[in-house]
Amino acid sequence: MGPSAPLWMSMLYYLMCTATLLAGVMMLVKGTVRRLYSLAAVLAVPLFFLNNFHTIARVGVDPFDYWQQSLAKGQWWAWLSLALFLYIVWYWGLLVKRIGGKKEGQAWWKRQRWIWVVLAAAAPVIVYWVQNVDDSIVSSVRTYEPSKDNLAEDPSSAHIFFLYSHPLEREAYIAEADWRGMRQLAELKAVGISHISPAVQTGELLLWSDYVGRHVYQLNPDTWTAVRKEEVSAPLSFLSSDGKWEIQSINQDVKTNVVRFKKEGKEAFSKRFPPYVLQVLHDGRYFYVFVDDVEEEHGALYVVDQNGSLVKELPLPTKTARSMVMFQHRLVLTTEPSLTIVDPRTWQVMDWDMGQEETRFDQLQVKGDALWVSYVQREKSGWIALNDQFKLIEKHELPSVYWEARFHGDYVYILFEPQEGNKADNAGEMNIFQLRTAQLAAKFTVPKQKHNLQTFYVMDEIQ
Repeated sequence: MGPSAPLWMSMLYYLMCTATLLAGVMMLVKGTVRRLYSLAAVLAVPLFFLNNFHTIARVGVDPFDYWQQSLAKGQWWAWLSLALFLYIVWYWGLLVKRIGGKKEGQAWWKRQRWIWVVLAAAAPVIVYWVQNVDDSIVSSVRTYEPSKDNLAEDPSSAHIFFLYSHPLEREAYIAEADWRGMRQLAELKAVGISHISPAVQTGELLLWSDYVGRHVYQLNPDTWTAVRKEEVSAPLSFLSSDGKWEIQSINQDVKTNVVRFKKEGKEAFSKRFPPYVLQVLHDGRYFYVFVDDVEEEHGALYVVDQNGSLVKELPLPTKTARSMVMFQHRLVLTTEPSLTIVDPRTWQVMDWDMGQEETRFDQLQVKGDALWVSYVQREKSGWIALNDQFKLIEKHELPSVYWEARFHGDYVYILFEPQEGNKADNAGEMNIFQLRTAQLAAKFTVPKQKHNLQTFYVMDEIQ
């Protein structure tokens, strides 16, 4: 049983199976219960465990949740597990009958036998009800009082969403904030959510997992309702949606990532790549897929057309890419310790660096004729602007290393770790800077929740 099963249920599960095995062996020796029934019980327990290993062996999958879904879909192994479980329960009823004495036992058996008949007949209905009752993933929403402690008039209409989660817990939290601070906190019933991506044209949030979760949720943060809940076969390594195309990279196993290209909600094609797919970009003509090839120990760029045909495979020396954009007809990737620049017309690869080996480039934004790049160095961080010739035209430096950063319009949102003395109550400190002047427009503390803060995303205000 996995994270979606309560602890008491898991303990009862293992205790019942162990007790059944011991009782069955004892009854085989004593003969209190017909030995054929006891032998069947003794064999049923290891068969029950082996059959359930079908779920446990699936890496990154919640076994109990997977069993429930398979049962609802009519999978034979899931129904066999249910049949074995019901036999074990029936065997205990038979054991109680024998031990309780012939007269009392017969009366008890006459009363309870119909219960098991009804339970067996109602099992599919019970499973369906468990799967479908209260399908909303939002269990509660808390509203914060708006903070009056700000540094400027409204610097941005954007909303900031902070994700708190734990890979093995059944709930996650999304905190909504603006330039004044925290506004709302929503508790979600979703296992292992670790990433937020925008559904660009709708202004909704895509919630997904790269660890244990097996669902993609599309959430409307204006009404806190789930617009879509999609089951995937394994955790994802990448997800993006631009309104027309949705791209999902499924981390199928240690040797394969399957990338699904969905056009207007329907799968156009899928393609297999070596793991680990980190970035996918669509420029209207081609899809550019960046892969951290684990076996080859280097990166690779795959170019695929809109029919799914491979156009180009280009090995790259770097293994990581945190962001990828098209700038002045060139593909730019934030790699370490330099930017990687690919010209799709000639497939020439160039590097650009700041002259310091410890530099890690992070996020990218194209705004006008400039490319904005955030970076982290050993004891400092900041952002720079490059022109169409990749010449440095602006540089803004911060005296400390940030935790995470996001560009959005004319502002850069930078999340720092909490300062010493505030770590008990705060998960971090959000600073909003003007992009061109580096003036601090607003800042606020991000409070702690039950689980750790994983990431944040910035989106325009929902109309």
